[in-house]
Amino acid sequence: MREGGSWRTCRSVGLALLPALVCGGPWSRGEDDTVVDAAARRANDQSQQAQQVMLDQQMNGMFFQPSGNEEQAVQQCLGRLLLEVSALDEVSQLSDAQRLKCETAARLDVAQAIDDIDAVRRRYAGQTINLQEPAGQQAWQRFLQEAQTVQARLQDVGAGKSLMTKVIAGVLDDVQQVAWRRESELRRRYQWQSVVNAGMTQLDLTLGLTSAQHDAMCALLMEKPLRMNYAKLSLHGNHFAPFVCKYGLSLVDWAKLQALLSERQQKTLRESIGQGKGMAMHLKQQQILFE
Repeated sequence: MREGGSWRTCRSVGLALLPALVCGGPWSRGEDDTVVDAAARRANDQSQQAQQVMLDQQMNGMFFQPSGNEEQAVQQCLGRLLLEVSALDEVSQLSDAQRLKCETAARLDVAQAIDDIDAVRRRYAGQTINLQEPAGQQAWQRFLQEAQTVQARLQDVGAGKSLMTKVIAGVLDDVQQVAWRRESELRRRYQWQSVVNAGMTQLDLTLGLTSAQHDAMCALLMEKPLRMNYAKLSLHGNHFAPFVCKYGLSLVDWAKLQALLSERQQKTLRESIGQGKGMAMHLKQQQILFE
């Protein structure tokens, strides 16, 4: 009797322990389980750390593309302005005093741009954001917008209402002014020609243009070059140039274009022009396009 009772007792204990053994109680967890748990915690910690972005470490790479080197970007910017002064000197035959004033203005424009960029740096210095949180995501979007502004700021140096532009207008006499305006117009047409070429390369493929059609469309586009910031456009390589060209076609008299193309080509061109119009607002917001 004791043997039967003993067996039943052992069986009852075994059945009671079975769920715990299957589900895994503390006594069922061995060294392998501890290792797995530790690895899971480390993976979770690493995931959390991966979402932590230190903005100080992002600034140079985001602000000074493509090199990420501030000094190099500044020297390239200054070099571009000094080349502009050299071109002005070659065309308008500057005196030593005129050239010195223009070069000084160029250096001051670059210094002002760096001051503006440093102000952005100070706003984000020491900040760490968590991309898993809505506030961190919003802060990251603001930072990306600031980075685009900084990139554009370096491209804008020496243009528009810059000190160098004002000094050039102030130091040139009438003869020099005429020569520089003529040169500026030729350069503007040359730059616009590069945009037209980029766009027409795509249109040649999509429309199947003959050489006569190609030349005629180019001539229509060249009649009225768009007002643009070519330095900003070049910052994006050849990505935006075809869209600018297509937008330029939207400003051409449609009857003149229609006379050049077959019905099939007209339909495809309308679609391409629609793409250009669709990008126009973005290009204007980026101050690439002024039309």
